[in-house]
Amino acid sequence: MSEKFLVKFWGVRGSYPAPGKNTVRFGGNTSCVEVRAGRHILILDAGTGIIPLGQELARTNQLNATILLSHLHHDHTQGFPFFVPAYIPSTKLHIFGPTTAAETLDINQSPRTFPIGLNDMNATKEIHSLRETDVLTLDATGVKVNASSSDTSTALSTGPEAVTVKTHRSHAHPGGVYVYRIEYRGRSLVYATDIEGYVGGDRKLAAFARGADLLIHDAQYSEEHYRGQIAGLPSTQGYGHSTPQMACELAKAADARELALFHHDPNYADQTVAGLEVRARSVFPNVCAAYEGLVIHIGQSMNAFSSFTVESGVKYVQNG
Repeated sequence: MSEKFLVKFWGVRGSYPAPGKNTVRFGGNTSCVEVRAGRHILILDAGTGIIPLGQELARTNQLNATILLSHLHHDHTQGFPFFVPAYIPSTKLHIFGPTTAAETLDINQSPRTFPIGLNDMNATKEIHSLRETDVLTLDATGVKVNASSSDTSTALSTGPEAVTVKTHRSHAHPGGVYVYRIEYRGRSLVYATDIEGYVGGDRKLAAFARGADLLIHDAQYSEEHYRGQIAGLPSTQGYGHSTPQMACELAKAADARELALFHHDPNYADQTVAGLEVRARSVFPNVCAAYEGLVIHIGQSMNAFSSFTVESGVKYVQNG
């Protein structure tokens, strides 16, 4: 049995897709991250990045997957109607998310908004609502939901090949958002997008992410943008998104091994994102700005810094 535990980024932008010559390096697709843990495929969010991922899964005939939705805003669900495996009858998808996940996905593909309904997609789709206390276990027998995160009996009985997914609900984004912790063979990944840093740090999130080998954390805005110090742009305090500095502080508080900055603002050109990466490295050395195609093997050094030569400081370069 394979012991691989890796992530591949297929979409790293927030808010809306941002194609064009100014986003070639980091990519313009919205949130989607593929996780391979042994024989299991997990997909974090279904932004437009899930479209090329689905094409690749169909091409290689790897059709069954577990999809974990952090929340149901458009940039995290808009790619699902174009996810090729969902149209193949032999596919089986387990989809987990907030309590309204099934309803929202159905509305997204209602006749007024899309020509093909959710129920017309030929794959077998099981859509489940999650609570914060729920723990998922993926093993050779399938996907199971434990009623409580304190109940470890199932995880212990499934052996070393089991994948465990724990959930943490954050209210640091309008409507709330789920943070996921994926554990496999003693290694761990935490996916924390669409959250905003607290004054003094988010202690509950830091505890949830404690000791993670890789923390993927929202870092949409520069400090200047967040504070409203860039001409023509409003302050984004209260929007539910972090700065790279907030992400670095959380990584330090959680004693995470590596940090990937995620959910880049669609208005930021590649040069701006690269500059934010450089600045972040002075706060937390083991950090990179995630880009489409980046593969990180969990537990190994990611060596994934951008190849740009960037002057000291961050120069705001607008996309488009």
